[in-house]
Amino acid sequence: MASAAMTSLETLHRVSSEVVRTGNVDLSSRQFAVLLSVFMRSEADSIRELSTRLDLPKPAVTRALDVLEGHGFVRRKRDRDDKRDVSVHRTVKGAVFLYDYGENVASHAEESVKCLKWIAALRPPDPISLQVS
Repeated sequence: MASAAMTSLETLHRVSSEVVRTGNVDLSSRQFAVLLSVFMRSEADSIRELSTRLDLPKPAVTRALDVLEGHGFVRRKRDRDDKRDVSVHRTVKGAVFLYDYGENVASHAEESVKCLKWIAALRPPDPISLQVS
């Protein structure tokens, strides 16, 4: 039986290939990590907080947010009192993208498990287990 790691990698491969093949949004690992970080918390974060939580430089987070905002997945909002402080907010479009992505992962994970069970069922029985005791 394949390891859990290999099953997970197979699922990731299937989902990634499908996203690239269908021409849907193709995010880098960093952009996807920032997007997930924004959506996994209920309150808005500042760029500084995202940077700290992801252990990434602020300019790298800002560049990722530029792409995500361009797709309409997040929006940035300046603080009225402190114009230097920018908070990052979720959008409905981003939520729909992540929900669909999650559904895709779940579907492919289910397929991978079924496939592995099917392959295991095709294997010939172990000759040692067939010996009469």
